[in-house]
Amino acid sequence: MFDISVVMPAGGVDQHLASQLESLEIQDFEGAWELVVVLNSDSSQEADKLQKLLDKFDLNGRLVVAAQKRSAAYARNVGVESAQAKVVAFCDADDICEPNWLRMLTGGLTEESKHVVGGHLAETQLSVEGQEHWRPPATPGALPTYLDVPYLVSANMAMPTKAFFDAGTFDESLTRCEDIALSWKLIDAGYELRYSAEAIVHYRHRKGLKKLLQQHYLYGLGFSELLSTYSIPGQNAQKTGSFGNKLRSNNARVEHRSIIHYSRRGAIAAGRLVGMLKGLTN
Repeated sequence: MFDISVVMPAGGVDQHLASQLESLEIQDFEGAWELVVVLNSDSSQEADKLQKLLDKFDLNGRLVVAAQKRSAAYARNVGVESAQAKVVAFCDADDICEPNWLRMLTGGLTEESKHVVGGHLAETQLSVEGQEHWRPPATPGALPTYLDVPYLVSANMAMPTKAFFDAGTFDESLTRCEDIALSWKLIDAGYELRYSAEAIVHYRHRKGLKKLLQQHYLYGLGFSELLSTYSIPGQNAQKTGSFGNKLRSNNARVEHRSIIHYSRRGAIAAGRLVGMLKGLTN
């Protein structure tokens, strides 16, 4: 039996995955833990490559295939279904975890805990030169918030496995923002969201303006879908899904405003508008 199951989705084998596996191999967590790598692909060739890579590391690593749909939310759900521990943690295949990440993230968590934990996403080590100020900080010294409610980021979080299922798992119908939806459901289920500044994952952003704008357009689409489906914790459904909330800026703090900043916000707004129009026609 394992104390912790770490679930990590992977679209395939790329140049970043080995670096993340190296960081997980040297974790200083003293308990028993397993790594569940979920391949979100139906390629047998990728599965073979991934298994061969896993075999090179001294990890309790298992390969699970999630091929039914292309979705990180789906892959994570499949991974937790396969998890053998009473506490589950999440990280991504293209990031790098600090050696004490798992210990700091899961310290004090048990299957009976009524709290869940989000760690810190450090954005300097893996930053793309010239893009350092394109985005607001992912974890600004605390959990990020959406509409003033904190949420866990799926790239760095842990919780009792029971809590994950109490909240109803990741919503695979959302284009994006499934971690916000899960966090809101955890709050509604009575779990406290906590932040661990010491549980550090070095976070990798996508390279290039086009990918930035595409990503944030999808965030905007996800925001609209989120507010059409869920109520903000502590608010009624009618207020949550109001026109004003669907267009309300999140006011994430940025240190340097530039044309990139306004383009990014414009992409989010475009996604929100498209999401609202889709909601009206469905």
